[in-house]
Amino acid sequence: MSNNSLNGRGQDGVPLLAGHQSALRSHLVLDHEDPSVADKFTVSRLRRARGGRGRGVPSAVHGAPLDAEESRETLGRLKRMAGFEAQDFDPAENDIQREFAVHRSEHDYATAETWKWLLSILIGAVMGVLAFLVDWGIESMNGFKFAAVRASVADSGGFVTPYLTHVGISLMFALVAGGLISFVEPLAAGSGIPEVKTYLNGVHIKGLLTIRTLVTKLSGITFSIAAGLIAGKEGPFVHGGGIVGGGIGGMGSQSLSEWLPGRRQVKAPRALGGYFRNAADHRDFTAIGTAAGVATAFAAPIGGLLFCIEEGVSFYSTSIFWRGFLATCVGVLTLHILADAKDHPGRLMATKFGRFRDFGLYNDNYAAYGSRMFYHVWDVPLFCCVGALGGLLGALFIHLNVRITQFRHRHIPFRSSWKRLAEVVCLSFVTTSVWFCMAWSGPCHPLPSPDDLQYLEADDDKNLDFLAGGGEAPINGLEHFPRLWCPNGTYSAHGQIFLVPLSQALRLLMHLGEPLPETRPAWEFPLDATFAFFILCFSIMCWTNGVGASTGMFVPSLAVGAAGGRLVGRLVAWAVHSAGSKLPVSLNAYSVIGAAAFLGGSTRMTMTTTVMVMETTGALQLIVPLMLTVFFAKIVGDRYGVGIDDTHVRLRGAPVLDEPSLDVHQQMIDDKLSASELMTTSLIALPPVVPVRRLIDTLRMCNHQAFPVTPEVEKALDASNEPFALHGVILRSTLLYLLRSRRGFTDPRDTARLPGRHLRASSSELSEGGGGGGGGGGFRGGPGGAVLSNGSMDYAAAAAAQHFDERQHVPRSQADRLLAVEEMQQIPIKIRVREELEAIVSALAPSDFDALLDLRPFMQRAPFVVNEDSSLGRGYRLFRTMGLRHMFVGPPHPLVAGMLTRKDIITDNARLALGRKANLGLVDSSEARLLRRTLPFVPFAAYDPTADAGSPRLPSDQGDGDASLLPAKSATLASAAEAGSEAAAAAAGTHLPQAITQRRRGGEAELTAVGVES
Repeated sequence: MSNNSLNGRGQDGVPLLAGHQSALRSHLVLDHEDPSVADKFTVSRLRRARGGRGRGVPSAVHGAPLDAEESRETLGRLKRMAGFEAQDFDPAENDIQREFAVHRSEHDYATAETWKWLLSILIGAVMGVLAFLVDWGIESMNGFKFAAVRASVADSGGFVTPYLTHVGISLMFALVAGGLISFVEPLAAGSGIPEVKTYLNGVHIKGLLTIRTLVTKLSGITFSIAAGLIAGKEGPFVHGGGIVGGGIGGMGSQSLSEWLPGRRQVKAPRALGGYFRNAADHRDFTAIGTAAGVATAFAAPIGGLLFCIEEGVSFYSTSIFWRGFLATCVGVLTLHILADAKDHPGRLMATKFGRFRDFGLYNDNYAAYGSRMFYHVWDVPLFCCVGALGGLLGALFIHLNVRITQFRHRHIPFRSSWKRLAEVVCLSFVTTSVWFCMAWSGPCHPLPSPDDLQYLEADDDKNLDFLAGGGEAPINGLEHFPRLWCPNGTYSAHGQIFLVPLSQALRLLMHLGEPLPETRPAWEFPLDATFAFFILCFSIMCWTNGVGASTGMFVPSLAVGAAGGRLVGRLVAWAVHSAGSKLPVSLNAYSVIGAAAFLGGSTRMTMTTTVMVMETTGALQLIVPLMLTVFFAKIVGDRYGVGIDDTHVRLRGAPVLDEPSLDVHQQMIDDKLSASELMTTSLIALPPVVPVRRLIDTLRMCNHQAFPVTPEVEKALDASNEPFALHGVILRSTLLYLLRSRRGFTDPRDTARLPGRHLRASSSELSEGGGGGGGGGGFRGGPGGAVLSNGSMDYAAAAAAQHFDERQHVPRSQADRLLAVEEMQQIPIKIRVREELEAIVSALAPSDFDALLDLRPFMQRAPFVVNEDSSLGRGYRLFRTMGLRHMFVGPPHPLVAGMLTRKDIITDNARLALGRKANLGLVDSSEARLLRRTLPFVPFAAYDPTADAGSPRLPSDQGDGDASLLPAKSATLASAAEAGSEAAAAAAGTHLPQAITQRRRGGEAELTAVGVES
């Protein structure tokens, strides 16, 4: 055997996939910048061996990297993934959790379901309040800035003083916006949508959902918009909504707990909604919060809900849909109530709601949507072309933004706070300077006729000014036709869209002129102003996305698309009129279609974009053209890659598991590999009972977040692929909790009372515990860390302790079980597994190091296992569907205890089985009196093939009261159980069917209560 083989490497120096390091670790140790290494993972060598590059590649390896460059990129992405940690959305089901669930009352389940709806309402209400506060802040800051600029223009005119006023105020806001990100919370940068999508897919990002991030995010977007950045508030509200949803769902806060004196835990009891503290519930409430965030940012409840389903949630459920539906409508209603209360104090009850749109310029009393937003049949293919152009433009935007982001990562690193702040200030300076210069240099056009002005300036609804982000014209001035530097009777054609907030420019482009009668020509913006706005907004948006400030790209995308759509509409109108036709062309419709096209081409969202644009613009009559436009935008854009959010997820290297049915390339690769080709064969495992000292050594020596539990620890560590008996799996966080609370501790001296045969462990039973490294000799090193030696005394005691009753550490009362369950929950108060290990160890008493820790009541008893011969695609689907963090691979011929069908697990069959259990008296003695009054009689012997045919049955008319609900012998058993275990054992005899008396894990308490020996 060669030296390379001995070192776990092949003849070409590449680590062997069959080695104990697994395929992943073998790939991570490689230098992906080395061309000679990267070439080992391509099909180029196979092509050369088959006679040149012109020869085809066998279909069995279709999907492998084609050249060294592609291989290097793949290895680079894989290395970036190494810095992320996954989450486990599979709810824990250990003995304590199982016992607690078995004894939960129906009232407790009903109460929990009620709290789900109440907390969803609370999430919507809180997001409505936050949206109102952010809108109020944006309106106040923009109103102050633009009022100061216009006052400066009116007082002194010229360029310098107004310019310094505009840029100076913007730079002050930019300093705050960038400083919040650089020095308070860097995770609040950007829109937050890629990070939230990553979390909802099952990848943990530390600090993503904290109160600090929430405050920084929402206050940061307020200052970013006021600073003149090409940004919107919709993206950050996705992130902010996720934080609010997760926090309210868990009814607690780790951030507040750390800030309060004495680190008092801020955690509500179950009576106040503290039911939902597992990772799956936290994920669902976070998803509901994102829906409420989008809904309140756009004032579009259905669009927000669809965004949650289409773009955010990787694990869709009807429960999320309905609770999100409630949260979004409550959030938007709260926002509208507060906005009207602010603008019409004292008249809230008389105010008419539902008359304006978030991106509307006029309320519904004036906006003639039907007369100005229309289309002809020949417009439909043109709308499809606009969608295709939007897809191309979106792909170009993503490509340019990726290049800028890569440049930013090289020269403005994430940890360089001052450089990031300088970039934000520089970006604000460039943006506001360009926008001001465009407004100052623009021509002066005559005002429309007074007859037209009464329609163009028809609306004075303050709610529209509030949603537009402030910056309205001064009193006695025209709102949509600013005079600025122009003489009386004229207005600044460029200042109309450049010296206003970006959201207001979007509204003007889509809606200005809607109230005009059909007999009057449609309003047209100057062609040069529209084209300049389109080019400049697109260019600066490519730079802005990813800068070190809180920014969103929805409004900029809509603004760019609206300008582009209006330009296409002008071109179509020119062509129609040149052909001699007098058919009108709706420039407003083309503007709305263009906005949807570019947003769809950038994000690749379909339903969300369609409904959101329709809700926010009131363009209900354009629903079919919007659907076609967005569809073509997505089809064309997908030819060049994924959307902007998914692109940034990949740039960060997060190991996100995409839906396999959406990627044919991924399906092909998964079908060509089996689970055994990628699995890790050398596992650091723990025995069911482990010495505390050895456990601490194991935790110190590796960073693994989960450990299989098996008495065959050496076999698990061996890389020979020999299967071992898997008893369960336990998380590192659970182990730290056990060490901190000292639950499960056993005195090793108690093993001396066991029979002598239990102490004489065979060599197969003396499998090593997954720890070592401290406490003297008796251990040796291994590939995964130190393990116990067969001769160590503490291991002998641990092996003997496995014969103790594994349920001795399970609390006997429901109150104690609830206490244990709540202590083990990682939400909202988490154990930081990396930072808190040494603190927990230092708090242990010297005698605790000599104790044994029984893992059996606290481990996950039924982890997911996939057959080693199954395809990788099958394992991928199971992994993603269940939201797993780890999955075990079993031998090709596993042992089977039975089979379940769809009709077996259906609720009706389960109810009957539960009724049989009740009639047999298999309940705790403490609950027997209650159960005899409430549980129904089920004649199980009439259809149960395992029941004793000779056992007496209770006639339908026999007895009444308590005894009438139990068969005669079962009633005797329950009564005997109340009298004592000995009487129960005597009464039980052998009357229970053998199938019922078989030992079932988690049911020993019920069997013991009626005297059935397990």
